[in-house]
Amino acid sequence: MDRAIKRFKKPAVRLVCSYLFDWILCVVLIALFLTLDNVTPFKRQFSVEDTSLMYPYKEKETIPTWALIIIAVVFPAVLMAVVSLFIRRSSYDFHNGFLGLLLSVSLTIVVTQVVKVTFGKHRPDFIDRCKPMLNGVAITRDEPLKLWTVDVCTTTDHLVFKDGIRSFPSGHASTSFAGLVYLSLWLAGKMHVFDRKGYSLKSVILMVPILTAILVAISRIEDYRHSAADVGWGTVIGIFFAFFAYHQYYPSITRSHSHIPYPPRDFSYLIKDNNGKVHEAGHLEAMTGIHPNEESVDEIQQQQPEQLADLDAQEK
Repeated sequence: MDRAIKRFKKPAVRLVCSYLFDWILCVVLIALFLTLDNVTPFKRQFSVEDTSLMYPYKEKETIPTWALIIIAVVFPAVLMAVVSLFIRRSSYDFHNGFLGLLLSVSLTIVVTQVVKVTFGKHRPDFIDRCKPMLNGVAITRDEPLKLWTVDVCTTTDHLVFKDGIRSFPSGHASTSFAGLVYLSLWLAGKMHVFDRKGYSLKSVILMVPILTAILVAISRIEDYRHSAADVGWGTVIGIFFAFFAYHQYYPSITRSHSHIPYPPRDFSYLIKDNNGKVHEAGHLEAMTGIHPNEESVDEIQQQQPEQLADLDAQEK
């Protein structure tokens, strides 16, 4: 028992435990998304004369799901790893950056999927997916004052049909903006884009992820998978959760210390001796290099107990 308590007092263990709920939440959200993916959406009635549903069904998408994952999740994670681990040399910075990215994407995909299955909006290529027929004859006109139900659909591909009533909002748009806008915010914080020095190159760099997300969204309209409204609302959802998740772990990009993540949550466990000296074994700052201050956040480059104690003395 004493050994377990002693192990829990280690800064590394306490740091992991302080963020454990965040990681569990992201895993639960992803599991919920996968569960909702198997739910049959609401089946609303439709008109075969609705020209917005008459586009052809394209089997090959411009950006398939696997490519979306690489663009919106893998690429930002790799870039953050390079900057945090090899340039800034801060594993804690990468931890917060990647956790924020995962939170942004997981919240986005769950909200998007919930709306999709409850709204049940037809995709622009729905009629081609449905192949409506009545008594062996293709339906080309509506009956007076009557809409058709999905019972007239004769398609044999259940997955293609079910996906045809998940148009609103666009999952590709929301996910790409959730990951790439988050990346732009992260880069903006690292480059201090609002330092009033006016480096145009910073703006160009930040526009690359955003432009990529825009192109992903446009591809969904070109593939006849979504209408402009579907893509627009997906964009709003993705941007909202990108801003929300980023500010859970980093200060505003307008702050002077925007490149530094928030300090670790567990700063209550500080072991001090009778002289007020702080023992490194109980000091989480010694692990992360992030030191809390009443006015800002200071990043400690040299993690020596004596320097940590001096910093505490200056704060008093």
